[in-house]
Amino acid sequence: MKKLIVFLLLPVLFSCGEYQKVLNGNDPVKQYSMASKLFEKGKYARAEKLFALAEPYYKDKPQYERLLFRHALSLFKLKQYFSAGYKFRRFTVLFPNSSKREEAEYYIVKSYYHLTPEYYRDLTYGEKTLEEAERFLSMYPEGKFSKEIKEISAEIIHRFHRKGFEDAKLYYDLGYFKSAIKALNNFMSEYPGSPYREQAMFFRFMAAADLALNSVESKQDERLKKALEYYEKFIKFYPQSKWKNKAEQKKQKLDKLNQQEIAKK
Repeated sequence: MKKLIVFLLLPVLFSCGEYQKVLNGNDPVKQYSMASKLFEKGKYARAEKLFALAEPYYKDKPQYERLLFRHALSLFKLKQYFSAGYKFRRFTVLFPNSSKREEAEYYIVKSYYHLTPEYYRDLTYGEKTLEEAERFLSMYPEGKFSKEIKEISAEIIHRFHRKGFEDAKLYYDLGYFKSAIKALNNFMSEYPGSPYREQAMFFRFMAAADLALNSVESKQDERLKKALEYYEKFIKFYPQSKWKNKAEQKKQKLDKLNQQEIAKK
């Protein structure tokens, strides 16, 4: 049994030994040749190391176009997205007329897309994704990747909308009603067609209502009118809103306060 196991492991051991020999050697031709074979077998980690070693030697040779693209794709497959994006951009600069140009541009967008976190974190890479997506679509509006790029762009835009809304709503959650109203107004101005506009209008009314209900008497009348104005706008645009009942309950408190103010006069 032991002899059988050793016999079965011999090709693997030989393969590992051969790889290490080429990896530690100084022959870029062998390194590129083995890297290509490993790449075609989907062994991207090993291939990437060999591509990196062979690359300086091939920079002025015809094989460099193929090597650079495969090196970049290996990095992408290994989820090293920042390095992949850089390599693919270098590829497009050096080989603008390559048959692989469109695919390289596609992977640039995908690289930055994968680097973009969820909405509650910094979206700097999201801006870069949108920039690269716009670039791609201007170059290949009807390309084979255009549908996916449009979907990526829409998703990233949605993350920006979500972040903008949640950042504004946070003031309301913390009880800073004046700041919440200002932030929500800014959000609606910046994103007029946002899917979060309904929620923004609802929480703007709620913030204005709470501000009026907890206001000093000298400012109460003015703030009460503004809160009721926000309520009317919310109901006008979203008469079937799922937040309508909560808005009406809050408005009842405002109406009661308004009646008290009228009685005083």
